[in-house]
Amino acid sequence: MKKILISILFIGVLFSSCEKWIDPSMNVDPNNPTDVAMAQLVAPIEANLAYIVGGELARWNCVWMQQIAGIQGQSADNDIYVFGESDANNAWSWNLYAPGMINTKILMEKAVAENSPHYAGIAKILMAYHLGVTTDQWGDIPYSDALKGASNEFKPKYDTQEKIYTTIFTLLGEAITDLDAARSTYSPDAEDLIFGGDMAKWKKTAYALKARYSLHLAKKKGAAAYADALTALTNAYKSNDDDFRFVFGSAANNSNPIYQSEQQRASYYSASATYMNMLAGKNDPRQAVYFDGTVGSKPGEPNSNAAVIGAAYASSISPVYLMSYVEVKFIEAEASFKTNDKLRAANAYNDGLKASLQREGVYGDGSWFNSQKETDVTITLEKIMNQKYLSSFLSIETWTDWRRTGFPSLVMAKGAVTSEIPRRLLYPAEERLYNGENMPTGLTLTSRIWWDAAN
Repeated sequence: MKKILISILFIGVLFSSCEKWIDPSMNVDPNNPTDVAMAQLVAPIEANLAYIVGGELARWNCVWMQQIAGIQGQSADNDIYVFGESDANNAWSWNLYAPGMINTKILMEKAVAENSPHYAGIAKILMAYHLGVTTDQWGDIPYSDALKGASNEFKPKYDTQEKIYTTIFTLLGEAITDLDAARSTYSPDAEDLIFGGDMAKWKKTAYALKARYSLHLAKKKGAAAYADALTALTNAYKSNDDDFRFVFGSAANNSNPIYQSEQQRASYYSASATYMNMLAGKNDPRQAVYFDGTVGSKPGEPNSNAAVIGAAYASSISPVYLMSYVEVKFIEAEASFKTNDKLRAANAYNDGLKASLQREGVYGDGSWFNSQKETDVTITLEKIMNQKYLSSFLSIETWTDWRRTGFPSLVMAKGAVTSEIPRRLLYPAEERLYNGENMPTGLTLTSRIWWDAAN
């Protein structure tokens, strides 16, 4: 009986004091941390952004813009504008929103909580970039009511594209102020894989993006959009050394997205005959950089003998350009031309072309460049936009530029399933299934987004 009583007492003591002597950390999974330092967030956000902008989105956009061509399977379907709502799931749900914007929001909030405006400035630029990419692809998107987890039952309302653009400019303005802060408890360093913590280059990037997004609103704001772009350019990039680019690695899990795509699905993409012919027509030395060969595939007519994408853009370590000095100069050229400063437009055009040739390593002695220079008498909007197109290989901005200006002049793909070249992406199937009450309806691939609609 005594032994039984002792056992009962021991068990009672055991349960009453277990919280005092059992280490509470024994149930914490070290592989699933509940918190993460700001320094550990920056690189994954940058890499994920470059991966989607330089990968899936570039493949869709640049096939439609006839820089590259889809040769077989799903890529050949894209070539004739076959695109379903399920095709958009990955880019929307598993790149741009999660982990992209979710991690960027966490970084923004942690930077404020830890009195670190330098991190906050970078986070706001990255958020503005995510929003710009997403809204330019789809139009109205969730943001102000999004990224709240279960508190809004995962059913965020959509912001209009006009509101999203206001948010973009607010974020970029706040970022510039944050980056100028004299004191920051923590500041980024080597974990920033793009600029290595160089606040001056991040600030130039904020101004360059202000110029880009100002130009996007030309159909809505007219001359004011061009003036805003030119004002922002004053503080933007000054050379190719300032480029906002992400360089991928040689390991299988961190290599360039085009390289990964071609490794997984050999010969899915090749040169488009449209792009190849424009380059060949001027004996453009960049042709040999962009492609490994001289044959292109006509839109909707897959040619298995067409040249593949060159190693400069499709090797494991190839960079993805998120914003560049080349783009800045062509923004200046367009905005100057549209405000009737044709001399500045021609000079900016020439600077942009020269910078592109130098970036691709084909400037040489400058003789080809000199044969292509424009003057205030010869410069036209079509020349500006066509040269920007040729200087922006695998850039999703080419789709935006074409929707804004109609240049370059493109032909419909043979066998196209739509009445015109797509002007937006379809909202993803997951969004329709789980947030259908808020998702805009009645839209097709050829419906125009807000800034694309004529006044």
